[in-house]
Amino acid sequence: MDSAFAQTVLEHSPDALLLLDPDGSITFLNTAAEQLFGYSRAQLLGADCSLLLAESSREDFHTVLAGLAGAVPDASAGQAPFAGAGRRGDASEFPVQITCAALPAGPGAAGAAGTVAVSVRPGVPARSGARQPAAVHDGAAPAGAAATVPAPRRRTFSSLEAELVPGATGVLPRLSPAEQDDQLKAAVLRDTLTGLPNGTLFNERLAAALRRPDPVDVMLINVDDFKSYNDMLGRSAADELLVEVASRLRNCVRPHDTVARLGGDEFVVLLTECLNAGAVAKRISESLYVPARIGGSLVRPGVSMGLASKTPQTHDGAELLRQADSAMAAAKAAGKNTWLEFRPEMLNTAANTAQGETGLRQAVELGQISVHYQPVVSPGIGAVVQFEAFARWERHGKLVPPNQFLPVAEQSGLIREIGDEVMRRACAEIRPWLAGDAAYSVAVNVSGLQFQHRDFATDVLGIVASTGVNPRQLMLELTESVFFDADSDVLRQLAQLREAGVRIAMDDFGTGYSTLGRLKELPLDKVKIDRSFVAMIKTGKEHLPFFRTMINAAQDLGLKVTAEGIETPAQAKYLMDLGCDSLQGYLFAKPAPASELAGTMESALNAIDKVEAAG
Repeated sequence: MDSAFAQTVLEHSPDALLLLDPDGSITFLNTAAEQLFGYSRAQLLGADCSLLLAESSREDFHTVLAGLAGAVPDASAGQAPFAGAGRRGDASEFPVQITCAALPAGPGAAGAAGTVAVSVRPGVPARSGARQPAAVHDGAAPAGAAATVPAPRRRTFSSLEAELVPGATGVLPRLSPAEQDDQLKAAVLRDTLTGLPNGTLFNERLAAALRRPDPVDVMLINVDDFKSYNDMLGRSAADELLVEVASRLRNCVRPHDTVARLGGDEFVVLLTECLNAGAVAKRISESLYVPARIGGSLVRPGVSMGLASKTPQTHDGAELLRQADSAMAAAKAAGKNTWLEFRPEMLNTAANTAQGETGLRQAVELGQISVHYQPVVSPGIGAVVQFEAFARWERHGKLVPPNQFLPVAEQSGLIREIGDEVMRRACAEIRPWLAGDAAYSVAVNVSGLQFQHRDFATDVLGIVASTGVNPRQLMLELTESVFFDADSDVLRQLAQLREAGVRIAMDDFGTGYSTLGRLKELPLDKVKIDRSFVAMIKTGKEHLPFFRTMINAAQDLGLKVTAEGIETPAQAKYLMDLGCDSLQGYLFAKPAPASELAGTMESALNAIDKVEAAG
């Protein structure tokens, strides 16, 4: 068959047709595929095929690809069609019928080996409970197929499609010189993983936008804690997360806006003629914080964003990006998972950080780091059962927020000295109250950097001994990421501390990559439900079944559960009714110095009485 005619047949086929490399990246698609999925050819070439599949179908499809990897290409028989769910560029999902076949290499060339041809047709939704075969690549029916209605017979890929894969390279159908130039330019200007424009194309569009009189806004976006996802879930799952982030970003902006990936976990958005860039930033932040199932785990991909807008003084795109970068750095310093708009003083961040480090070092040397305490109440017994200790730094007559000076402490290495000082003060100042009941305790937050010191556990036990506090009355609170640091001896030190009686709590539970099933493997005594979940309770009438799941599962493992960030009686009552062991938040009391403990306890008990009376 004439190759030009074969090219025409493939391009104008009514079915969506794609060619995939062995790693799942798209090397060819026809017009029908563009129309079916709502992406342009330039957006999809080089992108991972997972972009076109709903989460529920990705595992099945990759199982099929894995099966085809070891199959002997057969032009007469393709893999039996199976039902799945596709995903369009607008994030809508729809049922599809997918057929795959391994293409034979061209004559005398092994380069095309592993290329997979895929045909996609809109399908009807599968009946509830009927799971479609996931990996049948030799034409044989799966076990139990005799009792099912056979898939309709349809044309499979054969020598027509195989002829279109040049034997010498095995990558693309034969194209005209002009088409080849277009595809080459698209490949050079596109990120191969996500299909988004890369930095070069973004800079071109930014420069063009700045030449026009219209408003221009740039948002620089960084995925929070991406290295942790990469380390714990693996490279493939981390790439899947980036594809998901890219998809959500596209769905948050208008078609003529630009979303680009600059590299790694850094993205950038260009808004033109936008009258409310802040609303877009808020929409992006909320969209990305919705949980996603990545690599078999449910993760919440929070991001830090910096927004910079064109002013009459803006010189060029580099300046706008520099401003957005400063705002993004400020967002990270403010606690991550947030966005900030650029302010001129942010450009002095580096100088302020250096001055802050000097001032903080002096504060540590002069003993100017103080400790404030917030009560944790037990609704079951109607009493304060714990105080959590928080580091405070008063500078020039004002308290410096912890989310400003603690990152400086970690970067400068002062965190170990500050952590030791807070723990020593907390044990000494709270000891009189602890002596009143063996069930009372004091909680101290611990940074993962402190565990990098191999004698950290020994230091903690030394502080407990020197202050005369029972080790069982000290609780250390760590974030999820600390438990999964495979490059340190964290678990060994935690075991040493627990053996001595010190109790361990997982702070911010549910915001990272741990699962309820993994809790039983960890040296834990308590989990603390993150305030972001508590904030979902507005009226107390919401149906939020995950609270019951988390509380019951943790308690079944013998763990206590505390919910933090309680600000309203409705939130307290909702969690009390679910049997949450203890509650903490501004509803009961704000952190206060040790001299105000009596007033703090009275405030907390009055609040719990009012909640119980209202119920």
